[in-house]
Amino acid sequence: MTTYKQKYYCMRPMILEDVEIVSKWFEHLADLSIFDRNTPIPTNSNIVAENWKEVLSTREPRQGYWFGIEDQTGKLVGIGGIENISYVNGDAILALFMADEVRRKGIARLVCGVVLDLAFDQLRLNRITSYYREDNQATEKLTRTVGFEIEGTKRKGWFSGGNYLDVITVGILASEWQNARTSLVENLGETKKIQFGRPPWSARLWPEKLA
Repeated sequence: MTTYKQKYYCMRPMILEDVEIVSKWFEHLADLSIFDRNTPIPTNSNIVAENWKEVLSTREPRQGYWFGIEDQTGKLVGIGGIENISYVNGDAILALFMADEVRRKGIARLVCGVVLDLAFDQLRLNRITSYYREDNQATEKLTRTVGFEIEGTKRKGWFSGGNYLDVITVGILASEWQNARTSLVENLGETKKIQFGRPPWSARLWPEKLA
């Protein structure tokens, strides 16, 4: 039985086989309604798979990069990446979903760090944007900790549970990431590590030790 006191996690490109697991996560309406404002009720795995086929398309230029997050046993415990990439404007949207049993354990911060490194250092993007519902305290704390700044509010732009809620827009620039990254790495310490790619575990674990 997995205790999730593990130290090492990895990110690897998401595949369609992951969708069966993801669709089970999205059967929980409370989780789905916080992750996707355009899907008011859960759908079956076949519909979810059809939707993700387009998302995971390899056509160039890529409009998004999604990754599966695995623990040391190889179990999928989350997904994350960037979508709606605008290469002209150097902008993309950060999205992330963690399985319930691994939330509030610092893993999402690791994933954000790797994704932002990829966005700014590999794809040469200039900014990353994210959105969350006003009552989503977990995402508010996560984005603030990683270095995002609140940039605006879309008033009553998210309908859920019979109520209209504000949508908060946050963003981080490439020029801001290095300082934010340094602060994030210092705060994370040595408790958990993540790498891009499956084991064997390499020397390129994130975060690296500060010089």
